[in-house]
Amino acid sequence: MPPAATRRPQLKHTSPTFGSGETIFIGGYGEVTEIADPTGAIRRLLALLDGTRTTDEVHKELSADFPEVTRQDVDEALAQFDEARFLLDDQQTADGVLEAHELKRWERNINFFGSFARMDDNKYDLQRRLRDCRVTLLGLGGLGSHILLDMAAMGVGHVRAVEFDRVELSNLNRQILYREEDIGKEKLHLAVERVKQFNPHIDIEPVDLRISSVEDVARVLEGSDVCISVADRPKMEIANWVNEACVRAGVPLITGGLETQRAVYYTMLPGTTGCIECWRRQTFASDEVSGQLLQEKRDRQIGGDNAAFCPLVTMTTGFLIGELTRIVTAIAPPVAAGRLMELRFADYAMGESERWERQSDCPVCGPTAGPTAADASPADLAARA
Repeated sequence: MPPAATRRPQLKHTSPTFGSGETIFIGGYGEVTEIADPTGAIRRLLALLDGTRTTDEVHKELSADFPEVTRQDVDEALAQFDEARFLLDDQQTADGVLEAHELKRWERNINFFGSFARMDDNKYDLQRRLRDCRVTLLGLGGLGSHILLDMAAMGVGHVRAVEFDRVELSNLNRQILYREEDIGKEKLHLAVERVKQFNPHIDIEPVDLRISSVEDVARVLEGSDVCISVADRPKMEIANWVNEACVRAGVPLITGGLETQRAVYYTMLPGTTGCIECWRRQTFASDEVSGQLLQEKRDRQIGGDNAAFCPLVTMTTGFLIGELTRIVTAIAPPVAAGRLMELRFADYAMGESERWERQSDCPVCGPTAGPTAADASPADLAARA
């Protein structure tokens, strides 16, 4: 990154200034920042932040009109503007980060990342992190077919896609990669072919596998940065297998699904949040009714998956790949880390349904659980990327 004195701070076009008199307003994304400016010095400072001047030059021109303004005043003001994500450094470029085709294809992504970036950040590098990350996707059904296509649209570069099932007519109310002419055919290769037509630059490794153990999951996690699990059979067991394998590998897990009228999702960060077994233990200990329900689901396999509606599928997909973006780029912390988030279709009310802590005696992620990979965190993953 360039030294502070040689930066060329620029007010983002997404942070317009307006207002008159002794008050300035800086717009944002549904929010407005109000700044008192009795002398007019801040208005003049903002006008100078067009990316053509270094910080030294900004202070020189500002002090010509307002001699009482010191260089320290300028530095402090820029630091506050930068903390509010109002500024970028005009010297940040895509050189050595992205190719010309990538710049054009993901131009709107890059602009989105720029809205989160500070002057020390390179918005092009945030897109590169998506390109370079390696995701294991378990399941190519209702959620998985959307997720694979959406990751290709986002610019995720490497996906290991795991599926075993064949297309059925009842799938086609929500599984967008398949057609009526595909009934009876294997989903895996159809999905890969159609997504590659949409984005020929994505690397998709197809794995024809019906997961039946922790070891199965462990094998398909090798070399992955993140796991998105939307496989749902066998319903209770697969959550345990994926949880344990992700803890062992130190791979963040993003997962969720539909419960008829609501969408739910959660994120597990090995070594940081509690795992799924921690959640189960905490529920059994603190909530008798929920504990009995979990036991019934496990013992009797209740809570089938025969209701699924495309709008809820689409919204759940957005939540899951939003978590992926937060973890890989670190532009914001994961929303659902260690907590179950829900969206109810009846009123679109969104909120936290449950929260759990890491349990010291957890046999999966606790200190006596056996060897695991290094603790994973969003910051660590973004640094690796």
